Amino acid sequence: MQQLGRYRILGELGRGAMGVVYRALDPAIGRPLAIKTIQITDPFERENLQKRLLREAQAAGILSHPGIVAIYDVGQEGELAYIAMELASGVSLDRLMMGEPPSSETILKVLFQTAAALDYAHKKGIVHRDIKPANLMLTDDGAVKITDFGVAKMTSSGQKTQAGTVVGTPNYMAPEQVLGHEVDSRADQFSLAVVAYEMLTGDKPFFGDQLTTVLYKIVHENPAPPHHLNPSLSWAAGMVLSKALAKEPAERYATCTEFASALEAALSTKKDWKALPHGASQNLPTAVVTPRPGLALGSEKPEAAAPEPAPAPAPARPQPSLTWGIVGAVLAGLAVGTLVFWVTQNWLTGGAPRQVASAPAPQAPSPRPSPMPPAATAPPAPTSTQPVAESPPTETPSAPGQPAPEVAKPGPETAPPAPEAAQPAPVGAKPEPEKQPTAPPPAVTTLPTRPPRPAPNPPIAQPIQVVTSPPGARVVPDNDPGRACKSPCSLRLLPGRHTLAVTLEGHRRELRIFEVTAQPLELFVNLAAATGRVRIQSEPPGAAILVDGQVRPEKAPATLVLPAGKHRLTVLRDGARQEREVEVPDGGLIRVSFALP
Repeated sequence: MQQLGRYRILGELGRGAMGVVYRALDPAIGRPLAIKTIQITDPFERENLQKRLLREAQAAGILSHPGIVAIYDVGQEGELAYIAMELASGVSLDRLMMGEPPSSETILKVLFQTAAALDYAHKKGIVHRDIKPANLMLTDDGAVKITDFGVAKMTSSGQKTQAGTVVGTPNYMAPEQVLGHEVDSRADQFSLAVVAYEMLTGDKPFFGDQLTTVLYKIVHENPAPPHHLNPSLSWAAGMVLSKALAKEPAERYATCTEFASALEAALSTKKDWKALPHGASQNLPTAVVTPRPGLALGSEKPEAAAPEPAPAPAPARPQPSLTWGIVGAVLAGLAVGTLVFWVTQNWLTGGAPRQVASAPAPQAPSPRPSPMPPAATAPPAPTSTQPVAESPPTETPSAPGQPAPEVAKPGPETAPPAPEAAQPAPVGAKPEPEKQPTAPPPAVTTLPTRPPRPAPNPPIAQPIQVVTSPPGARVVPDNDPGRACKSPCSLRLLPGRHTLAVTLEGHRRELRIFEVTAQPLELFVNLAAATGRVRIQSEPPGAAILVDGQVRPEKAPATLVLPAGKHRLTVLRDGARQEREVEVPDGGLIRVSFALP
């Protein structure tokens, strides 16, 4: 392809988030530019791609800022749609962080220039919603530019986000994006704070093996303080990042520039701070804490504070068991009470004690002497008692004219009546079984029964059409390999929040979260090629470069972005030729030097 519309194609720059990006020339004015293309072949994805392409052109087209890639033209030729945009030669921030850690000057430059461009877009009513290192370009002249407004939200044009719609890259999403709520400029500030955290510590603040883990941490958990991962940072930097990463948008800074200024001031409180390389916190040594003397478990106290040794205690006497003592006392009390009650009963009734069925009958009091003299001369009959069976007491008859001696009745404190269950049976009498009161049966209360509730209608799975570019990718819904399919394909999912993992050989793995409603849904996933960078140098410089037999427009020294995998590099100069096979890792950087004769 040498021509696209009125533009002349010069070569391939790489693959972006939506398709192949070419280096081109506008012959009318001689201006170099970049053209982003999308091949539209499937009718299911045609409308979605055209909407995204138009949204990016509209969003970036109304923005004129040095920190935002300018849009020149948008068009379609056959099944190929394209956007002509500013040519910003350089490297994206995610590629830069794969190598050496960025310097402090680079970090602050990225923060301030990105914040200024975002605040400008926010004033124009545009929220980017996908700020991440891959969408931040560092040009060769030191400028930082924001790219890819394909999922931008244009509030000034009346565009509203559909309820439950989730857009963006999971690791950099704000909590309100994960929950599908309405978003504003503070969502971009949250994403920029995630980028700052990653540049400073080498790790993302919210990470996990599963997409659901990442989303849960974004909504519910706070990241580790950055100075715990990078000791060269001050605690004040963690306070600033914590505010920008607040779960509630109202708790964040008013603007992105205000956040960048606060972070710069916090970083300056500790001299010689520096960023860590990607993944460096995984190799930090385990902290060892030495306890103070005298405070560790099992350590001896200092001699000055050591108390005098206490004398050895005397051997303790064996103590009787408390339980057996209590049991013996109870049994002895019952025996004494029973004996006293039995003897008294015989004394008062003049015979053997009567059997009592329920409660002892009250005893009639003994006659007391009259205070008046007797009317008759005849002496009263003497009072006597019948002897008891075992040890009868000897009774002395009363003298004539004297009242009978009163028999002492046991008081409550001297002889309390023993419990009914403990009364002994008289000699020779068959004990009557004790009658136990019969408890009335419990009342049965009959409650009114409610009619059974009708069972709710089970949810109905909805068809989900999944299309990828390029096709043939493996699609796994909700981390369930048993339901995987090959795109383009159709899935049936129940209403609710779901996840989608898309993988294809030679491309980066893509993750999506989406909401299934009562309506069918179409999902389009654009897969980016797995690429790496190759730095080619020649001695002497200026050699022509061929990659896999194809001539490149760059001259050595140059940095090329190539698909991950094996490639054959060739350099030519003044008839001299050298070749070399290289393996380009995804997201990596390799350096190749040629010495030509």
